[in-house]
Amino acid sequence: MSTTNSGFAPGTLVHARGREWVVLPDSEPDFLVLRPLGGGDDDTAAVFPDLEEVVEATFTPPTVDDLGDTASADLLRTALRIGFRSSAGPFRSLGRLAVEPRAYQFVPLMLALRQETVRLLIADDVGIGKTIEAGLIASELLAQGDASRVAVL
Repeated sequence: MSTTNSGFAPGTLVHARGREWVVLPDSEPDFLVLRPLGGGDDDTAAVFPDLEEVVEATFTPPTVDDLGDTASADLLRTALRIGFRSSAGPFRSLGRLAVEPRAYQFVPLMLALRQETVRLLIADDVGIGKTIEAGLIASELLAQGDASRVAVL
């Protein structure tokens, strides 16, 4: 994983402009391309570390005073699930899927992401979910910007 001259590798959480951001792979030595934590791709911004203060994000650990009731916990859980649909996790497209993939359907996705040029033959029994597997690969490559077009035969 490469780092920029400002010392922030892609995927690093940073604090700038009064909020937390994720450093994106498009960052250059003289500017950082950032996506707000919990924001979408439409909220991406470029920050010049020489002109603006950019520091590594820190989060205070929870205390006993932070305890609440179950209704508050459920509300927080729901807010996190909605707010982090396009999060900094390993797969950027999963929050936008209209299906719930099974665990074995992630295997072709992980194999595809390890390849420099993705060429993959998916062959399973009828009804196993080859279309879902191909869709997972296509949507993830498009979400990461690694593909501009996809051919599925």
